[in-house]
Amino acid sequence: MRIAAFALLLFACQNQEAPPPNLGDFDGSGPISPNNGGGEGGGDGSASEGGVVAAASNPKGIFVANGFVYYTNFASGGSDGRVSVVAASGGTPTDLATGLTGPAAIAVSASTVYFTLDPVAGTGGLSSVPTTGGNVTTIQSGVTGATGIAVDATNVYWTNENSGVLVYFVPLAGGTPKQILDFGGALSPTGLVIATTDVYVPTDGAQAAVLAGTTSGSTNLAPLDAQTTIMYADVAVSGATVYATVDDVSPAGAIVSFPRTGGPAKTIVSGLSHPQRLAIDGTNLYFTDPTGGNVWIVDLTQSTPSAALVASGLTLPLPITVADALYVGAADAIVRIAKH
Repeated sequence: MRIAAFALLLFACQNQEAPPPNLGDFDGSGPISPNNGGGEGGGDGSASEGGVVAAASNPKGIFVANGFVYYTNFASGGSDGRVSVVAASGGTPTDLATGLTGPAAIAVSASTVYFTLDPVAGTGGLSSVPTTGGNVTTIQSGVTGATGIAVDATNVYWTNENSGVLVYFVPLAGGTPKQILDFGGALSPTGLVIATTDVYVPTDGAQAAVLAGTTSGSTNLAPLDAQTTIMYADVAVSGATVYATVDDVSPAGAIVSFPRTGGPAKTIVSGLSHPQRLAIDGTNLYFTDPTGGNVWIVDLTQSTPSAALVASGLTLPLPITVADALYVGAADAIVRIAKH
C-alpha cells in the first residue's frame, strides 16, 4: 500500500505570499522534490517539522498525550480495525488492540485508552485498553451512534442513540455505565465535547441542532438554537462561544458559532465545501476538508474572518487535534503540521 508523505513548506499564515504546502501522495522510493518553491521532505516519515508521523488505515479519531499520538484505524468498518500509538516525533506505530469492529472516537486518561466502536453494520459500544497494550475491556456494548467520546478528571463520557441522543458516563476508576443526558427526535450524534462541566453534542438529521447540557445531569440536553435539517459535524469551545462545522457542499458549508448559554447561530465563514472536524488553539480555529483534501485555519481575531489554507494534497483528512503541532488523520497516514 502506498503511504502518503508530504513536503511541508513552512510559512507564516499572515503577510506571506508563498502558497501552503502541498501534501501529495508519495511511494517512499526516494526523497520528495521541493513543492511550491519551498522546503523539502524525505521518505523516512520524520515529523520534527512536519510530515508523516505514521501509517494509518482510515483513522476516525486522534488524541495526543505525553508525547504520543493515539489513533483509531477504522479500516473498512468491519473486524479489521485497530487502535494504535506512535511517538509524536514519528516512527513505526504499535498496535494496542487489533481485530476491532469499527473503532471510531478515542480519548486517553492516565494509563488507559478509551475508544468507541461505531461499525458500518450492527451495534458498537465503548471499550478500553492500557496505553501499553494488552487485554481489551468492554465497558458498554449494544450501542448505536457511538460517535463521540470525552474525558474529564473523573469520568469518561460517550454518545448513544435511541430515538434521539443519549450521553452515558462511567467513572475512570470503573463501575457501571449510567445515562445522564438525553434528547429525543429525528437526530443522531456526530461528536461530543466536554468544556468544564458543560456537555455539547453536534447532531445530524431532520431535527438537528448543537445540543448542550451539563455533566451533572441537572441541566438536560437542549438545542442551542432552533432545530433544522442539517449536519453539524463537530464542535469546539472557547471562552463563551461554541463553534460548529456545517457539513454541506459549497456554498452551504460553513463555520458557525453560538453563545454557550444558547442563542441564534452566527455565521463565521461561509461558502465552504463539507467542512468536518474542528480543533481550536487560542484564537485560531482549524478544520479539515475531506472532499478537498485540505486543512484550513480561521483567525478569529479578524473583524471578518476567512478561511486560509494550511495544507493541501491530503487523502480524505478527517480527525484533527492541536498539541505542540496539528495532528491530522488522513486515509493512509497520521500527519504532523506546524501550527500557524
